[in-house]
Amino acid sequence: MNNRFERLLTPGTIGKLHIKNRIVMPPMVRNYATPDGLVSKRLVDHYATIARGGVGLVIVEATNITPQGKGFYQQLGICTDGSITGLSFLAESIKEWGAKVAIQIHHAGRQTTSSVTGTEVVAPSAIPCPVQMEVPRELTTREVADLVEAHVRAVTRARAAGFDAVEIHGAHGYIVNQFLSPVTNRRTDKYGGDLEERMAFALEIIERVKEETGADFPLIFRMNGDDFVEDGLTIEDARKIAERLVAAGVDALHVTGGMYETILNPRCTSAFGLSSMYVPGGALVGLAEEIKKVVSVPVITVGGISPEMGEEILRHGRADFIAIGRGLLVDPQLPNKLARGEVEDIRRCIRCNEGCIGRLFDQKEVRCAVNAEVGYEGDRLIPAHRPKRVLVIGGGVAGMEAARVAATRGHQVTLWEKSDQLGGHLVESSVPEFKADIRPYRDWLASQVRKLGVQVEMGREATAGSVQEASPDAVVVATGSCCLMAEVAGLDKPHVATAMDVLLGKTKVGDRVIVVGGGLIGSETAAYLAQQGKKVTIVEMLPEIAADVTLMSKGALMTLLAENQVEMLTDLKISEVTDTGVLAVDKEHNIRSLEADSVVLAWGLSPVTALYEDPKGKVPELYMVGDCVEPRKIGEATRDGYRVGTVI
Repeated sequence: MNNRFERLLTPGTIGKLHIKNRIVMPPMVRNYATPDGLVSKRLVDHYATIARGGVGLVIVEATNITPQGKGFYQQLGICTDGSITGLSFLAESIKEWGAKVAIQIHHAGRQTTSSVTGTEVVAPSAIPCPVQMEVPRELTTREVADLVEAHVRAVTRARAAGFDAVEIHGAHGYIVNQFLSPVTNRRTDKYGGDLEERMAFALEIIERVKEETGADFPLIFRMNGDDFVEDGLTIEDARKIAERLVAAGVDALHVTGGMYETILNPRCTSAFGLSSMYVPGGALVGLAEEIKKVVSVPVITVGGISPEMGEEILRHGRADFIAIGRGLLVDPQLPNKLARGEVEDIRRCIRCNEGCIGRLFDQKEVRCAVNAEVGYEGDRLIPAHRPKRVLVIGGGVAGMEAARVAATRGHQVTLWEKSDQLGGHLVESSVPEFKADIRPYRDWLASQVRKLGVQVEMGREATAGSVQEASPDAVVVATGSCCLMAEVAGLDKPHVATAMDVLLGKTKVGDRVIVVGGGLIGSETAAYLAQQGKKVTIVEMLPEIAADVTLMSKGALMTLLAENQVEMLTDLKISEVTDTGVLAVDKEHNIRSLEADSVVLAWGLSPVTALYEDPKGKVPELYMVGDCVEPRKIGEATRDGYRVGTVI
């Protein structure tokens, strides 16, 4: 065992279930099930890959217990006995790798729409979810009792399918949490009222499950330590709930926080147990620690936790198990690599929330921005039938990923990078400390291409002649993008700089800064400068700041801007840069004069394509990947590079 992660790799127990280590894959909906909610081959391949990586406990994703409780179009279901066969195959495929497996049972309540469920939306009270915006019908008392039995039937199906345990989803604003929270429960029958009465639904489920399954079948309850909304559940409430849950027979508590409307709160930095790169990981650990003080059963903590952080949490007794969700999507082999001491080879999550939950809430299947194989685990890399000499031009994300994959398949790969650093735009984008999560991905790509024998030539700028002289069998153009410039008077003034040059330290800025452009690049640059004590104003022509940022991270970014007192002006278009600032035009065509010592341009990026045009017809195979195709985000660059690496 690697002593550095001794606690994380130590066996643990939940009830009578023995688990080989303290690493848990938490439930995360993938949208990989069949349209009718049955287990698919894609789902089995995905979970088997995670189990093969050495995780101790896999909690299979939220599985709807009734069609009316469905929250996502291709959500896994456990509504009927007909689901047992597929679920049994899924459980077996996980257990054969030595992992224990639980399944989370779930009902969306008001946090869904009739277009997803195919029927009316129901909830404890007729209060709409501010995100879904559909008024639910209030459940009758009899229907609530029926819903208790639906939970019980789901648990018995899970046990029949061979799962080692079941987790009840009592968090994140779904139906059990809706009964618990005063924000969503205004009932006047026995299931509503004060906290004790609002607990009735959850306690009835637990008591009935224990009656049906006995004391030996482990039952986990996922609960909010805080709803993170005004008048919602607090940690004081959660402690009382936890004590009652354990007394009723729960064998472990999985502590998280937030509900759908949490993401609409610009002062909130975390939702659904997730954290973004704009806040430190482990933001929810304190909630788990507080719950652990009042219960005797194991407590699972979650929320952007790295292995190093997880080890410290266990070492200090703040929790008993560590849930690492996105980290295991990015690198399913994480536990095995920890055990072998191969920490530097772990591909790390960048907490961008783009490919995973960002796609999920667009009702798309889950992917990963830095691992193109997520969701496609059944497609194995095929060794090259005939190894080729491959030249990759550009050492950004797409270029390095293409080089990595091509070299893995057995090609002889050379990579030319004109600068003195690998990483492309990851270099400047990872400068702010709040973007530190990007640095390990940049370093991982660079180390992997070198370990695979890719010949990396730094300071090598490609030309049509040098490419032809190298005579490669295949060329991958990954020349990236440059700063987009608009036709505005005064851009040549000495106090004007691009966001890229500012982040790279090539240009110093004054104390008063106007950032032109309020998208991702402009917002992050503004936050970075404001953290240095600058008085920063964002000027954005659209009616919204950070419009290109996923909703799951936007709240945290807006919080960062607000906390650093960044002024945000929208519906303003820059018409001229003056000696003392800028002139801007609003929607009514009024001209405003804004003063600043420095003007930072963040209009976005423009593709660099010249080197793709030059070799056309002169090399046997020619590909273009990444920003030189179209400036996009890390996930698209990664997928471009991976795709081309597989087809050469």
